[in-house]
Amino acid sequence: MKNKNSITGKILYAVFFLLIFPWLLWMWAKHTGDAITLPAIKSEVAGGILMITGGSLMVWAMIVLKIHGGGLPMNAYPPPVFVTRGPYRLFRHPVYWGFGLLMTGFFTYSGSASGIWLVTPLTILGMISLVLGYEADNLKKRFPGQSIRTVLDYPENLKEVPDLRDRLASVIWVVIFWIGSNFLILKLYKDVAPLAGKPLSILPALENQHLTALSIIFFVLTPFFLKRKDILREWEVTSFFATGITAFAAFLSPETGAQYFPEETLQIIALPVSLLFVSATALFRHSGKMTAVLFIIIFSLIVIQLSNCRSALLNLISSIIVFILSSSRMGIWNFLRKMAEKIANSWKEWIFGKIRVINHGFYVGIGTFAGILLAVTLTGKEYALPILLFTLIVNTCAGLWAQVIEGSSKLKRPFGYYGGLFGIVFGGLAVWAVGSDVWAVIGVGAVVMPWIQGIGRLRCLVNGCCHGRRTEDPAIGIRYFHPRSRVCNISGLKGELVHPTQLYAILWLTIVGILLLTLWFRGCPIELLIGLYLILTSLGRFVEESLRGEVQTPVFLGLHLYQWTAIISLVAGIVMTTVHVDPPVLNPGFSTGSLVSALVSGLFVFFAMGVDFPYSNARFSRLV
Repeated sequence: MKNKNSITGKILYAVFFLLIFPWLLWMWAKHTGDAITLPAIKSEVAGGILMITGGSLMVWAMIVLKIHGGGLPMNAYPPPVFVTRGPYRLFRHPVYWGFGLLMTGFFTYSGSASGIWLVTPLTILGMISLVLGYEADNLKKRFPGQSIRTVLDYPENLKEVPDLRDRLASVIWVVIFWIGSNFLILKLYKDVAPLAGKPLSILPALENQHLTALSIIFFVLTPFFLKRKDILREWEVTSFFATGITAFAAFLSPETGAQYFPEETLQIIALPVSLLFVSATALFRHSGKMTAVLFIIIFSLIVIQLSNCRSALLNLISSIIVFILSSSRMGIWNFLRKMAEKIANSWKEWIFGKIRVINHGFYVGIGTFAGILLAVTLTGKEYALPILLFTLIVNTCAGLWAQVIEGSSKLKRPFGYYGGLFGIVFGGLAVWAVGSDVWAVIGVGAVVMPWIQGIGRLRCLVNGCCHGRRTEDPAIGIRYFHPRSRVCNISGLKGELVHPTQLYAILWLTIVGILLLTLWFRGCPIELLIGLYLILTSLGRFVEESLRGEVQTPVFLGLHLYQWTAIISLVAGIVMTTVHVDPPVLNPGFSTGSLVSALVSGLFVFFAMGVDFPYSNARFSRLV
């Protein structure tokens, strides 16, 4: 009977992911077509090639997995043997790579703007989230000690001479990412007005677009002159970061994103100066007596690039910023990690009679104040009362949810994020009851919530809630020592290195917050803002939750409870993007009402999460 159930389950699994899931993605793109105003990318030839390539890769990977792994790519029914052959020798997760190519090809072939700009990137993010939040750990548990270095892996972090494979793999990945980024930037830039600026004018002979090929050749050949694997690895990773930051900035502002392209024609192979800085840094590490010559070459190439771009000043300034952020990423991370550990051990409390004030309440209070002030300013003074009412109800539901899920003798007044999401329903009803536009309130809430949550995560650091599980890597983990922290008094991890999951959340929420705020100012439809908020925060939460170490969180079918709620929230976000919402009437601007609403909201949340009654055993009386 068990074997029969297994066969039935596999058939249903295959039917869903091979037939129903792709159909749902197509329907998603179809029903969000009107919401996406970005230019479509249509090419039957390119789309056909991508579909054939992606489909072939998927089929190849499945056949190899069946023959050598004894199973198929089904998380519910995983193969019993670790596979290192065929496409799995080339790169990791070839089925996902194949599906990503297949999906990109289909929407390119059909010319679906929503498919290219919404469905495809979010589905790819979903696959990455699944790998990071479940599959990577699951593979380690099922096949301890088994791993493989694929042909297209990063070079190892060793002081050894890289071989030709390392050099070629690095060039291939970086060039694909860079060219792909340029292609998308150019598509975005076509529908916007050119940015004011001018090229550098020193010598007329340098103002020749063909000379920019010298910079491209220099950049592409850099890996072949690097003498150590660790330097090659750094070149590749830094190039990825620099290109990614440039692409993200270009999506937020296409006018500035296209500043490094030639002034008269848009060439897909244009190279930002930031990537020249990356190559120069790598080569300078072992240039020896050639340092002076190398400096002259780099300087000349930069001058050529600045002489053949749309805005030399903007190109140079933005490239310096991008280079500093990408090359200093580990230094920035270490600074943030150390600050997180310092905040995590900064618990302070003050007792006034029977009342206790805890310092972590100030973080959520300030975060709520700032977020609500922004929300009312974006919508107008008419929304001051509805947003205040909505905030009070959502936070009350967050407390009730956590009391049901996590309440215990040691946890008198917890708060749960997903209770707040459920509270949106009740908050929305209250807003409707006072005659205000519900969608406007929820929409602006989606825009400001990442910022409120991000600042609120500082409270989580102090309180020790939402903390991570153990890690052996001192470059990642932080330690808790304060006896009041939940990490010490509930989870028993005092002095242990644990993942700073609250910091992970802050970083992801910052990216989401910047994106949503930019889309709001661009007039993005309300339904899309709400849907993107739910989708993006759910994907981040799914990964974050897999790294948490709270002992009171239930686990069902191999996933934490909040991973399941993240999946539900994700589906709700997808559905939300397909709902048509009439644009609300807004009168943005600062007012006394916005200040009062923000103050009351901030004080309410500060009291709820930072003030308690330590000598009482009544329900909800104590935070600790």
